[in-house]
Amino acid sequence: MPQRLLVLLCALLTAMLLMPHAFAEDETTEEENVFVQPTLPPDAIRYDSAHPDILEPDMLYARSAILIEASTGEVLFEKNADEIMYPASTTKILTAYIALQMADLENDVVTISQNAIDLVPPTYATIPLSAGEMVPMLDLISATLVRSGNEGANAIAEYLSGSIESFADLMNQTAQMLGCSEDTHFVNPSGVHDDNHYTTARDMAIIAQAAMRNEQFAAIVSQNTYDMAATSSVEGTNAGHPRRTLVGGTYILDPESDDYYAKATGVKTGFTNKAGRCFVGAASSGSIDLISVVFYSSNSGVWSDTRKLMEYGFTQIQSISPESLYAEDPRVIDVTGFSLDDELHGELTLGIRAVDETKDMTIIGNEDRINLLRENFNQISSVQWTREFRAPISVGDVMGILTYYSENNGTAEYELVATRSIAAREDAPPTLEQIEAYTASDENPWPRFSWDLVVPPAAALLLLIALIRFLIRHRRKRLKAPKIKPVKKRYLR
Repeated sequence: MPQRLLVLLCALLTAMLLMPHAFAEDETTEEENVFVQPTLPPDAIRYDSAHPDILEPDMLYARSAILIEASTGEVLFEKNADEIMYPASTTKILTAYIALQMADLENDVVTISQNAIDLVPPTYATIPLSAGEMVPMLDLISATLVRSGNEGANAIAEYLSGSIESFADLMNQTAQMLGCSEDTHFVNPSGVHDDNHYTTARDMAIIAQAAMRNEQFAAIVSQNTYDMAATSSVEGTNAGHPRRTLVGGTYILDPESDDYYAKATGVKTGFTNKAGRCFVGAASSGSIDLISVVFYSSNSGVWSDTRKLMEYGFTQIQSISPESLYAEDPRVIDVTGFSLDDELHGELTLGIRAVDETKDMTIIGNEDRINLLRENFNQISSVQWTREFRAPISVGDVMGILTYYSENNGTAEYELVATRSIAAREDAPPTLEQIEAYTASDENPWPRFSWDLVVPPAAALLLLIALIRFLIRHRRKRLKAPKIKPVKKRYLR
């Protein structure tokens, strides 16, 4: 029995060592600051996943939360969004955002200092890195985000600004530039707890919105693992490390996790005893991108809160293209000179085709905004006709150019094209354009003989001559009329 027990204990110890550290975050174990997991109020309305459009603040474990539409920043849901909170490692979103803009990602190599390592408290997460290890900047940013390595954030700050304090000043300046309130203040690049290091859910959503617009940032935070290339070390040290795969704690991105959410695209976890479970999330469905912030939630609630927020948001936001708006009420024109066999009597519905198909003009907004655009589409667009509405017309012919005026994306042009062919009437008189083209193509300087040009004038001339002759004859008859002799006077005798 003792031998069997020893085997079981060894197996258990091995499993614990191999098990990925929950959240891979800033675990603090100070007895005076024990993390108390929040619970739902006893009288809270029960959340129904079959009706995600119904979401109340009491349905979330988080003390503070917000949900925004990523392209416009429109707030879709909030719960104590302006309450000052501790951000923990979600701080690294701003650190990475600044680094991706300031650094030379192709050439910058960061040498890890002992100070960057020593500033990390013993219970906080590391990549880990060694003093003297030389890490390319892009690898350092990626490892810092995925693994939430606090020494990595410190090394980035020292490399870009010379010190943690100077980089913190840069962080605060950047936050103000992005539009954050006075309730946001950073004192370090990692999120290691400090009572003077705080923000709000609303401000963190603003920071995440800006960061997610950076394609490299979005690509990094969309994964829960990162393959870090082998690193070298400065001369005289043995700090280099072979190639390794770093595993993070963003379980919402892990298909093998019970907390996996297929629509999730990032972003960053955070945890300290005082901050609670934090998560800044991103999710996409079709053309709709959402960003959520959850501060001080529970171990499992941080994921369920995020899912609830995202599913609610997807019920509140619609996306539609100018082409689709136009197709709901397309332009209809009346074509002249159509064949008598045309069943629609020259009526032609025009289709729409983007001039620049690479330009994304997707319209995103709530139902009221989309309906307003739908009702006023003719006021936010204009049409310049490019040809005469006269048969013959072939399917696909461009009849005009529609210009759509967007609130955020400038303008875009669309061709209005014929959706069917319309034959010309066989005996229809030529148009002015046809006459001009016919004349221009004729090499004979003199007009060609045509009975159509001779008969009408000749008939009019003959009619005029006949009228003149009639008037002359009538006048002559009046002149030849006999004279009546006067009656002679008679006298009575």
